[in-house]
Amino acid sequence: MNFGGYEFLPTRGTHLFFDVDTTVATTTQLISSGIAGTSMPFSPWASSFIFLLLLVCFVFFAFILHKEGVALLANFKQVFTLGKRAALLRKEQVTITEAWGEFFMIVQTILIFSLLLFTYLWDKGLSSLSLKGMTLSLLIIFICFSSLVSLKFLMYKTIGSFFLRNEMKNWITQYSRLFELLGIVLFLPAVFYIFLHEFRDITVIIFIILFFITRLVIVIELLNIFVKNKVGSFYFFAYLCATEIAPYLLFYKGVLSIISFAANIIV
Repeated sequence: MNFGGYEFLPTRGTHLFFDVDTTVATTTQLISSGIAGTSMPFSPWASSFIFLLLLVCFVFFAFILHKEGVALLANFKQVFTLGKRAALLRKEQVTITEAWGEFFMIVQTILIFSLLLFTYLWDKGLSSLSLKGMTLSLLIIFICFSSLVSLKFLMYKTIGSFFLRNEMKNWITQYSRLFELLGIVLFLPAVFYIFLHEFRDITVIIFIILFFITRLVIVIELLNIFVKNKVGSFYFFAYLCATEIAPYLLFYKGVLSIISFAANIIV
């Protein structure tokens, strides 16, 4: 059996150590080490943790879509059915999977917004925090977003208890579905924004377009409610500013203040 030709490695006189060819070694050192790749936007633990959160969201959404895909698609279509009667927009029966699925999609939307804000603030000072500080900052952002969304729903329910009860009840359903749909549409652009710096400018443009589309849908839906019930335009603009504009300004100021306070304590 022939295994082909082979060569003996050169050794020194004692035959205990290899004899290194200095010419070959010098030539090897002169070879270029290549071009360094683009560094990841986060530390390894942060990238792994964020990717794990997004993967869990994807798996859960795939499961819900497999179980209740037809019902969810019908619900999302109703978001853009302006002026429809409430009786046509309401299902007679809601399954447990669908109810939990809608709750999960609301949480998913809040989580995506939290991760986007966390990514934006990473280069603004979050990267200098300790591991505990980064984790606490992400948790604070998520809690702030959750509180904002909860307060908005509570505000709608409170207003609906004494003003346009049926219309506000239907509007809460429409708003929650719009919020769920926004989280689904934002998922892929959020992945690009978080992990791919090269596409951040494009994804920011997509975020801005989606923001204005959702605001336009909200304004049209609310305007339809106020016009149908013959409520004056002054009350419409006052309601719009109080429920749709002021909360975002307060949220932005609140998040920055809380993160700065936490950073001063932890660092």
